[in-house]
Amino acid sequence: MASVRCKLARYLEDLEDVDFKKFKMHLEDYPSQKGCTSLPRGQTEKADHVDLATLMIDFNGEEKAWAMAKWIFAAINRRDLYEKAKRDEPEWGEWKEDNNANVSVISQEESLEEEWMGLLGYLSRISICKKKKDYCKKYRKYVRSRFQCIKDRNARLGESVNLNKRFTRLRLIKEHRSQQEREHELLAIGRTSAKMQDGPVSSMNLELLFDPEDRHSEPVHTVVFQGAAGIGKTILARKIMLDWASGELYQDKFDYLFYIHCREVSLGMQRSLGDLIASCCPGPNPPIGKIVSKPSRILFLMDGFDELQGAFDEHTEALCTNWQKVERGDILLSSLIRKRLLPEASLLITTRPVALEKLQHLLGRARHVEILGFSEVRKKEYFFKYFSDEQQAREAFRLIQENEILFTMCFIPLVCWIVCTGLKQQMDSGKSLARTSKTTTAVYIFFLSSLLQSQGGNQEHHNSATLWGLCSLAADGIWNQKILFEECDLRNHGLQKADVSAFLRMNLFQKEVDCEKFYSFIHMTFQEFFAAMYYLLEEENQGEMRSMQQSSLKLPNRDVTVLLENYGKFEKGYLIFVVRFLFGLINQERTSYLEKKLSCKISQKIRLELLKWIEAKAEAKMLQIEPSQLELFYCLYEMQEEDFVQRAMGYFPKIEIKLSTRMDHVVSSFCIENCRHVESLSLRLLHNSSKEEEEEEEEEEKEEEVQHSDVNDCVLSDPHVAYSQRLGQCCLSHQCCFNISSVLSNNQKLVELDLSHNALGDFGIRLLCVGLRHLFCNLKKLWLVNSGITSGGCLALCSVLSTNQNLTHLYLRGNALGDVGLKLLCKGLLHAHCKLQVLELDNCSLTSHCCWGLSTLLTSNQSLRKLSLGNNDLGDLGVMLLCEVLKQQGCLLKSLKLCGMYFNYDTKRALETLQEEKPELTIVFEPVR
Repeated sequence: MASVRCKLARYLEDLEDVDFKKFKMHLEDYPSQKGCTSLPRGQTEKADHVDLATLMIDFNGEEKAWAMAKWIFAAINRRDLYEKAKRDEPEWGEWKEDNNANVSVISQEESLEEEWMGLLGYLSRISICKKKKDYCKKYRKYVRSRFQCIKDRNARLGESVNLNKRFTRLRLIKEHRSQQEREHELLAIGRTSAKMQDGPVSSMNLELLFDPEDRHSEPVHTVVFQGAAGIGKTILARKIMLDWASGELYQDKFDYLFYIHCREVSLGMQRSLGDLIASCCPGPNPPIGKIVSKPSRILFLMDGFDELQGAFDEHTEALCTNWQKVERGDILLSSLIRKRLLPEASLLITTRPVALEKLQHLLGRARHVEILGFSEVRKKEYFFKYFSDEQQAREAFRLIQENEILFTMCFIPLVCWIVCTGLKQQMDSGKSLARTSKTTTAVYIFFLSSLLQSQGGNQEHHNSATLWGLCSLAADGIWNQKILFEECDLRNHGLQKADVSAFLRMNLFQKEVDCEKFYSFIHMTFQEFFAAMYYLLEEENQGEMRSMQQSSLKLPNRDVTVLLENYGKFEKGYLIFVVRFLFGLINQERTSYLEKKLSCKISQKIRLELLKWIEAKAEAKMLQIEPSQLELFYCLYEMQEEDFVQRAMGYFPKIEIKLSTRMDHVVSSFCIENCRHVESLSLRLLHNSSKEEEEEEEEEEKEEEVQHSDVNDCVLSDPHVAYSQRLGQCCLSHQCCFNISSVLSNNQKLVELDLSHNALGDFGIRLLCVGLRHLFCNLKKLWLVNSGITSGGCLALCSVLSTNQNLTHLYLRGNALGDVGLKLLCKGLLHAHCKLQVLELDNCSLTSHCCWGLSTLLTSNQSLRKLSLGNNDLGDLGVMLLCEVLKQQGCLLKSLKLCGMYFNYDTKRALETLQEEKPELTIVFEPVR
């Protein structure tokens, strides 16, 4: 019997991290009036589940510790644990008596013979129990060794993964969702999808699967896990087996758990239930008779009911009731499910939703639980479990988080594994993660391949027909804006329910007094993927296609021109991802993969049409509406063919895009890197202040480093690119200035550079100036507005002004240069080599003390024509001094801006008089009222 401490520790392990912290908080603040001692924070803060249970008992004893746990479970709204602790609470009176009572001699009037007979019977029962426990122990050990490791789909000989280290908790629910909720879930992507997955739906705890609904209900003996392909049904089943064998699950309920793979049983030879149980046991001659003598202590775990072949419409007299009778596998399992064979035994059945109807008429009373896959938190947990290196895990998860489609589809564990495997292989090969990350199309192709190949057998023709039917169904749904399909829709496209169980999920919705059955793709993006394939599959299956055309069904036009012409016209943007997948699927490497693995031929005929479409959209005047340049870049990125992308990017002489996510950076980087003739480049980062997207400070710093790398690589790597580059508000810091400096000294075509609103600082400016002083630097205009420059960076700028004869425009607004900084700038401006024509120094913390240096500059510099000094505290005295200098004939200034400053009447009159006397000089200031 487990000790009180062990039981408490087991309950505490069921708490999520947040609930465990709340539990500790309640322990520290436990009400003294309840007669228990609260625990000091210093001891609870770093305590794990076992340590905390020990502390509770040490401070308060077992009975009070149990009472505290019950009270806190209720306080933190863990009703399941409260009920469990209440139900499992020891009998404290008997407990104390057993442990503390003194040994006493009780006189008995029974005869010595009766005592001996009782003792012998007792010893006999002990012997039988010991043998039973010995075999149970042996069986548990065997199950642990069998289920503690799993093999990845791409595992080499001898490779395996520890299940406990890889397993990530799945979301289980009992509730049935409405049709509207299901439609919203199918359409949602990115964070919207994550919010829906983490929405207000109560999760089901594995511990409580077989518990009654309430105290008046009977215990549950049959549980059905339903979930889509790849959602984690088999892994969860194996995890249940392992947890039971490790003493962590169902210890008080079941003595034996038997894992039955339905497909293997249905394909195997005829045998009895006893033979089936024996095949699950270690060694020869397991005690089958003793095992089945207590069927209420057995749980059969049937994995993959949808793969079970055989007839399930047989009459009850054909069923088996004897565990020793040899029968077909499907009859044995059907007899178990119908409770004809070992009716007291419990069942846990996993199935895809499409087989629920077949299962339903076999079942009596059962509990249905839907597996929803990973929540957003669990997605992240899976990444950190898959990657042993924490930094790799963080980098991979950040990248996928920005790819909205992949991040959404990672709720499916199989997709999550495909993504992680691809990223890990790239990291191990030393490739840049941002540059070569798996595209959405590539991941979906691998997912499609995994689902079709898992069906086994030589089914090439059958798979081909199924694939064609799915593609036509998807395209028909896209054009009719339909995401839920009826059974007749499947038949019209030549599909059978059994053929599409891997790709479609069945949904039951209540309608008045009846239920309606609908089918949908796993997610809307999968429907869009199959719709794109509809335009590319070569028409080898003429028979299937003709049979559909001869029916009343009118198939969508397969002319890709029609698809492209309608791009962006649908209100929900249905065609946007279809076109992206279109580009991704004509990648020649992926085309070869599909043909080799699935005998699926993809036409390459539309490549020229796609290139012409890109050209037309690139030259369109209304490009900012639909599609934007960035959206076109996403299409090219999905394709991942440099030759094609380079040809397409030749149609973009001027690039102007706004970046809002890291994925935008990655996509832009790939496309601009393959652009050879761009004349003007403008990038702008749109900041998102949404609370959900705020990360911890430490992680933000690491993310910034990656973003700097992305932007540097994306715009500065090619010496042939760009006459003008605008990198305002791109979250750059001094770390990128070395690369920019290198480009300035090598790229002689670069004549304009905007680095405004980036925290470059003085150190960054000093690095930048190395390139600006280079002989080959041809830069003419430089924007450094609000770049964190102080007087410490002005010495380097001074050296640039005195050496670079090409620089004519310098914008320094919003930098705290101060009077000292301006004095240094003036030294460079007074140099004979300085050709600067425009200088903006608004809001640079200048005072009247700088005006003497400015007056010298204005009379000596022969090139400066425009000077802006707005929003500085020059004062009336300083401005009057400038007026006197500006009157001189040697001063060639044409424009002076003094915006945002207030002067007295005399100063304003002096400025107005100066403007009248010197009409060629334009002065902007607040006039006299």
